[in-house]
Amino acid sequence: MKSVCLALTAAVVLSACGATVSPPPAPFTASPLAPATALMVAAIAPVVVPSKLPAGKTQFEFVDNKGDPTRPVKVWMFVPESCDTKCPLQFVMPGVKRDAEQYLDAWVGFANERKFVVVAPEFSRQYFPNDDDYTLGRSTTETNPAKWTFAVPEHLFDELKSRYGFASDTYRLFGHSAGGQFVHRMHLFIPQHRASPIIAANAGWYTEFEWGLLFASKFPYPYTTIGSRVDEAGTKLVLHHPFVLILGDQDTDPNDAMLNKSVAANLTGSNRLARGRHFYENAQRAAQRLDVRFTWQLQIVRGVAHNHAGMAAAAIKLMYPD
Repeated sequence: MKSVCLALTAAVVLSACGATVSPPPAPFTASPLAPATALMVAAIAPVVVPSKLPAGKTQFEFVDNKGDPTRPVKVWMFVPESCDTKCPLQFVMPGVKRDAEQYLDAWVGFANERKFVVVAPEFSRQYFPNDDDYTLGRSTTETNPAKWTFAVPEHLFDELKSRYGFASDTYRLFGHSAGGQFVHRMHLFIPQHRASPIIAANAGWYTEFEWGLLFASKFPYPYTTIGSRVDEAGTKLVLHHPFVLILGDQDTDPNDAMLNKSVAANLTGSNRLARGRHFYENAQRAAQRLDVRFTWQLQIVRGVAHNHAGMAAAAIKLMYPD
């Protein structure tokens, strides 16, 4: 960061030696370089000058001073040569391997074509050792919402705006697989986020709204919102805020090694496609019971299984329509 400090001072010399100093005759017109009153010393606060936006692929360590500074996040970023700070910011959340660089690489071609900046946060196992630290945002172990992993995109967005001077007041957010779990729960837990549009793709399982359940559930959070920090007022905002769920119609393997096979997850379907449909229908019922205008969208992507690149191509058409 560059900062320029400008200081404006004025020296006022008064006669001493016991003499009486009379005020200047009225009217008095201050010169451009003089203070309005004889004894005032004016100072201008530091002016922050944004750093130059680096073109191409870069990475840096983000220390979240608004959240948990003890858990730094490596951030991968790609800026097309044709982009400046007026280009949209596209956040991409990786899958269970947390391979943010590989996810970023898959979006480079799209970024060059549609002219947007890609940002892929990497939540390393060193600082986020448990699966729940990512997919559940540390919401089961951390009581301070500012320290949830869900808060990192919001804080990182502030950092990028401050560091480079991005003009937009919103960012775009996409997550696939474990990243889809992160994205939909971030939407639930931080309803006043600035991500728009927000797309979750092919999540393995979901946190369902208690207001949309067809029967009394014995399963609390994280399988439902029961017992969580998600309340009715926040849920109304969430259901009214545009959100897109995209599902590959071939993502139907019930024996996938990475699929959650718990009793609670299986009640919503035996595969990712079925579970995604169940979650969307649950949200529809919740909106109806809470009397909220439902603005979500569901899109089924034909011919795609559990494949990030295929789902990204579908998401691009929704986020950056021709």
